[in-house]
Amino acid sequence: MAESLIKTKEIELKRQIILDEAAKLINKVGFKNAKMEDIAKKVGFSKASLYSYFKDKEEIVTNIAKVHLLNFYNKISDLPEKNLSAVEKLNIMKNAHMDFVKKSKNLMVVKLNFALMEKSHEEFIVLKLKTFEILKSILEQGKKDGVFNRNLDSDSAATLLEAMFTGIVFVNSLVKNIKSDLLKDYDMEEMICFGMDFFYMGITNTNSEINKCS
Repeated sequence: MAESLIKTKEIELKRQIILDEAAKLINKVGFKNAKMEDIAKKVGFSKASLYSYFKDKEEIVTNIAKVHLLNFYNKISDLPEKNLSAVEKLNIMKNAHMDFVKKSKNLMVVKLNFALMEKSHEEFIVLKLKTFEILKSILEQGKKDGVFNRNLDSDSAATLLEAMFTGIVFVNSLVKNIKSDLLKDYDMEEMICFGMDFFYMGITNTNSEINKCS
């Protein structure tokens, strides 16, 4: 029993070492250029040994992304219970999301591949749904306190905010891989700040009616 437990912990430790080194490599060279043999060299394994811990590069990346997403969720999970204004909570969420994006920008291939996420890690979906609920609770609090537009649809606003974050990172990766005068390179953190400010200005316009498309 004890021997089995030690063996399990050894495997978990080696898997974590692989994930840590793979994350460093992917941040340096990008997902596309990171090869399994390169990851194996970083951890001092043979390529064959590496496959005994992870079946492919996609599984490694989904595990890295899951850790980043879990860290992000842990930073915001208690926001609904905190004695803070909706604006303060939204700012905390922005900073946590920005940190997540910085760490996960080279893992966008996983975030955009919903089929891979759903098949490999249902935790992605669960955490994302919990994140939506937290954001909606913040928006509802702001509406109740009179700082956000009373006509705001919290479900639609939460979806729009997530789509904005995803889109900023996706277009940024596009810019870096496609040379075009139509797509200008930009600083992702600055764009996220601009997007959040733009979003915030929209939802705090408490005197305007929100027109829904027919």
